Amino acid sequence: MQIIWITGGSSGIGFATATEFLKNGWKVIISSSNENKLKLAAKRLEKYNLNNLLHTIQCDISLKKDVNETVTFIEKKIGKIDIALLNASAYSPNKEQIFDISNYELLVDVNIKGTLYCINKLKDFMNGRNNTIAIVASPLGYRGWPTAGAYGISKAAQLSLSESLYFDFKKLKINIRVICPGFIDTEATRQNSFKMPFLKSAEYAGKKIFNRLTKGKEFEIIFPFLIVYFFKFTRILPYKIYFFIWKRLGNF
Repeated sequence: MQIIWITGGSSGIGFATATEFLKNGWKVIISSSNENKLKLAAKRLEKYNLNNLLHTIQCDISLKKDVNETVTFIEKKIGKIDIALLNASAYSPNKEQIFDISNYELLVDVNIKGTLYCINKLKDFMNGRNNTIAIVASPLGYRGWPTAGAYGISKAAQLSLSESLYFDFKKLKINIRVICPGFIDTEATRQNSFKMPFLKSAEYAGKKIFNRLTKGKEFEIIFPFLIVYFFKFTRILPYKIYFFIWKRLGNF
């Protein structure tokens, strides 16, 4: 039986993706740093957990010890991880545009260090098995956005890391893939104060991720195409034009 571990699986995209994998007969392990959210998620997933395929583990990915213990427990007590979906992420938009180092430290600890801790331990077990590590990044990592300095650098780091490890981990027979969703309706994006174009549901995202991870082999999984390709297009714009667009959009 195939196994997927989903970090940040108690809500949002992680929860929706867990639902899809459960529906399709996978053994699913969801982890989160929030025990109450994990319990609630397990209760909501009961109707899809007919064969006791769901496992929940409290794990704070910003703590190396937590990550090491979680991965070791899964591999030795539950089974070999076929796909690790590194979805857990901290998000706090800086609407006032005030530089707060504590906000940067939080997002670096969770989004960057947490991702690295997971990859570091997973590689020890996945080496030579042709398994997959999929990192959920964001189009906000393509270029710097107003109010998103901390989140943007963490997602840019994940994108760059994924590209580099795609080559490096081929030697270990580990597949690296990156997922860049557009605007998805979750607890995190509801903090945004602007209208989000092409906003899609978490269920939409879960279905897309399940289909592409199980039926496709492309390195980068993106959806919805139109808005994400628009973000990609901004990468080639000269700074003068890019800054002018933002000034017109929000007087930044």
